[in-house]
Amino acid sequence: MDVYVRPFRKEVYNKVDEPSKKALIKYLESQGHTIVSSAEDYYADVVSQKDGVTYFNEAERKAQWKSDWPTYWTEVRVPARKRRLVEKYKDTLESLYFYVFNKTYDKAWKIKGTQMVDDIIKEASGPLLLRSNPHQVDQLPVLHYTP
Repeated sequence: MDVYVRPFRKEVYNKVDEPSKKALIKYLESQGHTIVSSAEDYYADVVSQKDGVTYFNEAERKAQWKSDWPTYWTEVRVPARKRRLVEKYKDTLESLYFYVFNKTYDKAWKIKGTQMVDDIIKEASGPLLLRSNPHQVDQLPVLHYTP
């Protein structure tokens, strides 16, 4: 399957990267993790340790998710460009986690790297996706996790 990866949008990145990392660090520390690194290296957003295990954590924000998870949303979408993390950490997938935060960073889905395997990658569908011009679509295809 050819993967469409939307062009990098620095203005969006600048708006959400730091708050996403801060929310993730706050959560990880509340769970007993020690933060090893949150420096930008284009791989995991936050590297942490707990009980002698090193974890690789990636944060995303879903701006359309405003309060409780809508019951009609049957999947959590992670941009396909994050597949590079699955490849990077393929030997330690049990220590890779994706966190998808809501708009206000007070709720999140936690998805294990072991759940983000090739057989669940599929093309996004829905009434707002413009099939005739995939460059107008934010994320095609996406990694799906069905809650």
